[in-house]
Amino acid sequence: MEDSMLAAGLVDLSQISPAITLDLRYATRHNFARRNMYGNYCKAYATPATARSLAMALRTLQTEDSDMGIVIFDAARPLSAQRAMWRCVEGTTGERYVARPFRGGPHNYGVALDLSLTRRGVPVDMGTDFDTFGPLAHIDAEDALVASGRLSAEAVANRRMLRRAMTRAGFMTYRREWWHFERHRVAWARAHERLLDF
Repeated sequence: MEDSMLAAGLVDLSQISPAITLDLRYATRHNFARRNMYGNYCKAYATPATARSLAMALRTLQTEDSDMGIVIFDAARPLSAQRAMWRCVEGTTGERYVARPFRGGPHNYGVALDLSLTRRGVPVDMGTDFDTFGPLAHIDAEDALVASGRLSAEAVANRRMLRRAMTRAGFMTYRREWWHFERHRVAWARAHERLLDF
């Protein structure tokens, strides 16, 4: 799979900085599907523009706090894995959290990243784990969730630190997942990037 990523012109994100670490959840059973969908695949790739923006976001974070780093949960995703994910949620309420594989979503073009923050290499509190389906992972009602005691103020401050750095670097958010950022929307990607159809 790594040869296919490189052949598509993608960049190995772990080469950007030692402050970027990997926790590729779909290469483990620690994800919503409770199964390994990536086999032995163990690197994170993205388009060159997405990689440059990630490096910019990291610099912004480290300007605010030099102890900060980034952990990547998922990046470029082959369409075969997208099909496997879709089969796990098809016909359930989880459908709205997984892109349909028929034309591919932003991960399938290498323009989306799922990530979080670390401080001195240790993951910080974001209120939920990666791949949590439901309102606690949404970004559009965080103040109310803090007021009701369902999220901590610290977790929301951490989410906002991540969002500030990512959006300043040109990424766009997704309201249902605090960890998901897109360098380009999928319509743009379909017109300009290669679908990772392998």
